[in-house]
Amino acid sequence: MDEFFVFICIKIENMPIVRRPEQDRQTLQEFYKEFIPKPEDTFSDIGTPMLKVLEFLNISFMNTKIYGLTSHAHLLLFNHDKSNEHYVVIVGYQSENYNEFAVEYVIPKDTAPWGNAVVRGETRQFEDFKKMIIISMVESGGWKDNLELGNLYKEIKEL
Repeated sequence: MDEFFVFICIKIENMPIVRRPEQDRQTLQEFYKEFIPKPEDTFSDIGTPMLKVLEFLNISFMNTKIYGLTSHAHLLLFNHDKSNEHYVVIVGYQSENYNEFAVEYVIPKDTAPWGNAVVRGETRQFEDFKKMIIISMVESGGWKDNLELGNLYKEIKEL
């Protein structure tokens, strides 16, 4: 029993995506659990798809630290816990009939056609959404020379 407890503690501490210090009163998982509707609620389920996103990031990036900030239901991904540059915005919704996912990032200044130019994409398929997150992290310029991200990006491009 003690060995199991130690394993769980180590796994939680080593999660690649963590909440940035300015929002550290609760974890990202705790935050999104509050967005899972109860039977009497009338709002769409934002919590379940966003928890799936966090799980995907934690599984895919074992050695890459990703910092998250939340703004309403949106999750902003950063490569640094203090810098506000090179971020990716992601959000997911789930209703009775369909899922909807969106990703957005600011094009880096050296390749942008104008200041604050943005790329935004949407899909209803979670598998496509995962690819969009990887591509956005690369194209945003925030995780330059990151081996894990580079390998994931290469896998997507080879498909």
